[in-house]
Amino acid sequence: TGAGSGLGRLFALEFARRRALLVLWDINTQSNEETAGMVQHIYREMAEEAAAAAPGVAGDGEKDVLPHCNLQVYTYTCDVGKRENVYLTAERVRKEVGEVSVLVNNAGVVSGHHLLECPDELIERTMMVNCHAHFWVT
Repeated sequence: TGAGSGLGRLFALEFARRRALLVLWDINTQSNEETAGMVQHIYREMAEEAAAAAPGVAGDGEKDVLPHCNLQVYTYTCDVGKRENVYLTAERVRKEVGEVSVLVNNAGVVSGHHLLECPDELIERTMMVNCHAHFWVT
């Protein structure tokens, strides 16, 4: 979750380098798709390196965990602060991709205000995304 920027994007790119099939969630469709493009670039580079190496051996000398042709990235727009959106998106992932084996529950919001100056709506949003969403997504 939160794959469109910041730590979420960095986690996605690192998992891509480790040959993971990725399911990226973010509330911002455009930034999530940008992350997916970066992931696909990493996959292409690894495929080119593998093609140049001896058959069955990755360019870094490690045994392939997944064949390069099976590496994929899926993107979903999801507001994790809305329980029903989480449940519907999770069901789509189960149907379209399968079960998730590793969850990086990373999405988060920061209000930028001191607590006593923070509007109630921002406090509620912060709690929904930074606390409740972790239970719903899990």
